[in-house]
Amino acid sequence: RVGVGRGYCNTRMLQRAAAAAAPKRWWLANSGSAPLLAPAYAAHQRSVPRLPIPPLGETLERYLRAAQPLQTLEEHSATRAAVAQFFDTDGPGLQRLLEEADAALPHDSSYLESLWYRLAYLGPRSPVPIHANPCFTLAPPSRHTPPLERAAGLLAKAAQWAHALRTGTLTAPTAKGGSPLCMALLPAVLGTARIPRQGCDVLHSASAPDAAAVCRRGEWYSVPLFDATGAPLPPATLLDSLKQLPPAAAHAPAVGALTAWRRDEWAEARAALSSSPQNESSLKAIDEALLVLSLDDSAPASPTELARASLCGDATARWYDKLQLLVFADGQAAINFEHAPQDGAQVVSLASHLAEAGEHEAGGRRAAARAAPPRRLRFDVSPELGAKVEAARACAAAEAAALDLDTATVRSVSASWAKGRGVSLDGVVQLSFQLAHRRLTGGLSSTYEACSTQSFSHGRTEVIRPVTRESAALLQRLEEGDADAAALRAALDAQRRLVADCQRGHGHERHLLALLVQAEEAGMPTPGLFRDSGWATVTASLVSTSGLRSPALGWFAFGPVARQGVGLGYLLSPDGVALCATSFRGSGAPRAADFA
Repeated sequence: RVGVGRGYCNTRMLQRAAAAAAPKRWWLANSGSAPLLAPAYAAHQRSVPRLPIPPLGETLERYLRAAQPLQTLEEHSATRAAVAQFFDTDGPGLQRLLEEADAALPHDSSYLESLWYRLAYLGPRSPVPIHANPCFTLAPPSRHTPPLERAAGLLAKAAQWAHALRTGTLTAPTAKGGSPLCMALLPAVLGTARIPRQGCDVLHSASAPDAAAVCRRGEWYSVPLFDATGAPLPPATLLDSLKQLPPAAAHAPAVGALTAWRRDEWAEARAALSSSPQNESSLKAIDEALLVLSLDDSAPASPTELARASLCGDATARWYDKLQLLVFADGQAAINFEHAPQDGAQVVSLASHLAEAGEHEAGGRRAAARAAPPRRLRFDVSPELGAKVEAARACAAAEAAALDLDTATVRSVSASWAKGRGVSLDGVVQLSFQLAHRRLTGGLSSTYEACSTQSFSHGRTEVIRPVTRESAALLQRLEEGDADAAALRAALDAQRRLVADCQRGHGHERHLLALLVQAEEAGMPTPGLFRDSGWATVTASLVSTSGLRSPALGWFAFGPVARQGVGLGYLLSPDGVALCATSFRGSGAPRAADFA
């Protein structure tokens, strides 16, 4: 046995097992699927630091702090013992293997990314609507815009954004202080598709996507977005193309519903669908499109209806395996996106461009020439495949019917309000979630808050666990009626420290997950830390939250992570907080309306 830090581990055994597993190592599993950035961004990317691997001892201390307020004294004592054993036995050796593997990777990569593809997105077999794909509704334009005109303007803006990224003229993102932010995920926002496979899906990125896949009443069409020189077409030309869409057939095959099915069933159906050369050609046109445009015949009458339709609307008019623009009959619009190749920060970049002032709609310029008519993408659907389409549609409809969703705008707190009081608006919102959940359920539960780590190369996200000893103490005092400013400040300071740790790549959860995967790939038994009840308690995420700031967005919605949990998407703005709450009916979770 070899001494490692304060403990020991059979490092030689781990190295042999890991070497044998090298061809399937998770950190290289999907690295070749992402499109490359333009050469103009090479210097920018080199200046982005790599995601650090925190010291093992610090990670374990942070984990214990996250577990303590959720546990009884007896449970926490057992978790402390499991942590101590991990630190003295398996942990140091796994840490060393992770550090060695990370050191062997190129600069433009991270130890987390491919693991996250498999475990968080491509591996799970649940349907992606509600369970994986989030949605953003787009802020309305300054004037009412007919749906086809709105769609043409959005398509033109999307093509312009893609063209600027390809040619290196899109402004490279930076943080508030001017430090560079990673751009590696931006090329995958458009032109990337998730392809279903048995057991684990894959990503496919087109080399130079030049068309949109358009769905109208279940029929599919390809509409060019660029001219022969590669320049984006103007909105008026795209409007001309959309106006040439023919009336839908009486019985459209509506194969898009299959993308809303359970992933293994969809993989089986896609294999059958692809046996026809015509179907294979149409599938390729959708997979390699820049994006999907769904022209939806509904006109949501309220913010709640709009968020619901954007998150889990008519599956026959969707393609959930790509980023899709949704344009409704009254001109309202939204983005629903497949989450595996990107996080919210990258899609907000696109949404901000869609909302930029200028020639947003199609009426500002005439088309230089009449646009080519849309090319119909035909599908030959046998009765057997038709039955699968109907089964997928019914599955999606049942999941949507089970989802409780509500929206609310809170004006009593805002970014301006928080700035005037010297407090964090996000911290106040998180404390309000904890208080609401405690009052609705009688106790504290594991809470997830997403934290972008875009300041690191291929960083993706980290988990903030905002339930702390300080927040628990504040909630207790609020219930007893003797809370004071000092207790509030202590809870907000604890939240601020958590956020700062995660933003600098020193959260605990992704690191521990990577060590767990290292143990699995080395053929080791699951370490006791991960078999202890504390791990399940901390990672349950019964309250799943994520917040954004962007004037381009109207609402932000996603489904609960746990069947018995709630999903809370919120937008922070100078004049309030826009909240969308979700839960599953009959699951025992609080009603969405009780949060919103």
